[in-house]
Amino acid sequence: MRTRLLPHSLKSVFARPATIAPLALAVLICTGSVTAFAQDDCCWSGREHHEYSLASLHGSYAMIGTYAANVARGLGLAEFDGRGAVNGSVLVNQPGPGGTRTIVNVTFTGTYSVNHNGTGTMSLTVNLPNGTTQDVTEDFVITTAESRGRLLLATAMIDAQEQPSVVLSGNVFVTHAYTRRPD
Repeated sequence: MRTRLLPHSLKSVFARPATIAPLALAVLICTGSVTAFAQDDCCWSGREHHEYSLASLHGSYAMIGTYAANVARGLGLAEFDGRGAVNGSVLVNQPGPGGTRTIVNVTFTGTYSVNHNGTGTMSLTVNLPNGTTQDVTEDFVITTAESRGRLLLATAMIDAQEQPSVVLSGNVFVTHAYTRRPD
C-alpha cells in the first residue's frame, strides 16, 4: 500500500526545478517579513528605545541596609541629583555591648555612574559616628524604572558594597535596597 505524502499538485511543483527556486524565495521573503515585524515591535507600537543614564537616578530614595545575616539593619535616605552626585544619612541598628542594641547615625557623600543597561557604581565617603571617614564602592543594578518621556527613572535598585562594612567590625557583607519616594 502506498502512502501519499504530498498532494498531486505539490508533487508537480517539486518535480519541476524551475518552480522550486521562486517558491523557496517567496517562502523566505514571507517568513523573513513576519520575523522582522515580530522583532521590531518598537517601530509599530509607538514606543521608543530607552537607555539608563545619570538622570535615571534623580530624587529622594528610601534605603534599607542589610548587614551580613541580618546582624544589623540600616534605615536611611539618599538624594541623587541626576548628574552624578549623591548624599544621604542612615540610622544603623547594630549589636551593642552585653546583648544590647546601639543606634548610630552615619552620613555619606559621593558620586555615581550609570551604564546604559542600568548597572552602575557609587563611590562614597562615609562619615562615621567617631568623626572619621571611610571610602567605599558600591555596585548597583536598577531593578525597576518608569518611563518619563525619553527618560527611564529608577524607582528601585539594589547594591552590594565591595568592601566589608565600615560601620560594623568584622568582615560583614553589606547590601542596600533603594525605593524612590514620591516627588
